[in-house]
Amino acid sequence: MSNKSYLVLDCDYLCHRAKYAMKDLSTDSIPTGVIYGFLKDIITFTKMFHTKNIIFCWDSKHSIRQKMYPAYKQNRRDKEKTEEEECYDAVFRKQIKKLRRIYLPMIGFKNIFIQKGYESDDIIASICYNIFDSYNTIIISADQDLYQLLTIADVSIYNPQQRKMMTRKTFQKKYNITPDRWTCVKAIAGCTSDNVKGIKGIGNKTAIAYLKDELKRSNKAFEKIKAFCWNKKLRPFFLTNLEIVSLPLKGTKIFKIQKDELSEHGWKIVIKKLGIKSLLEKFPFERK
Repeated sequence: MSNKSYLVLDCDYLCHRAKYAMKDLSTDSIPTGVIYGFLKDIITFTKMFHTKNIIFCWDSKHSIRQKMYPAYKQNRRDKEKTEEEECYDAVFRKQIKKLRRIYLPMIGFKNIFIQKGYESDDIIASICYNIFDSYNTIIISADQDLYQLLTIADVSIYNPQQRKMMTRKTFQKKYNITPDRWTCVKAIAGCTSDNVKGIKGIGNKTAIAYLKDELKRSNKAFEKIKAFCWNKKLRPFFLTNLEIVSLPLKGTKIFKIQKDELSEHGWKIVIKKLGIKSLLEKFPFERK
């Protein structure tokens, strides 16, 4: 396996993906679907990208962005859940905690990162900006906010849901702008999934046209965007949006990368403990 590539995982995304794909999987009535799906992903990605170097990035339970911008992800918090859904969410969180604190360290992974108040996106960005020079860095995520990181040399983003790789070249071909301008696009158009309010009626396409100076001055959209970005009363909202969507958020640490001590024995202990027999002989790394 290559030592020239690093996989940087958006772990909460992968766990949520496993949550819906493996919802009913359990061993002796103990839910294991999230952990099974996550470990299976590790096997898939290490084979796909021919590397044993993996960095695990996790969301904090608390969010500094919510203090800066109270509406941030309010749409997710406001969603009503049944008693059954609340129960399953508690089980889901328990599986994540065990995976992060117990099972991954038992296998020998050393680069398992979380920072109070910050998101996995911030950690991923910090790693991409501060750690690698001569390595290919492949982010595993479906989060479009991470597109701004494609401005960094040798960074690409693989979306497991679409089974597509986004590089600086493919990004520029699709959006016809450079990745460093993506934060301005999101600050203007907003982000529905994170409940960041942009200009009403303005989407990514129109925001990009404005930034490329392709909108006519007489166009109402042009006037709206110009006012939002430069009017004294509205500009603070634009600047707040820009701070919210920019990665990494101010205060994100620089993370020290350690050498893993991967162990087939540790892998088998974890798999046996979970009762997942199908993965017992599928240790995804070289055997010593």
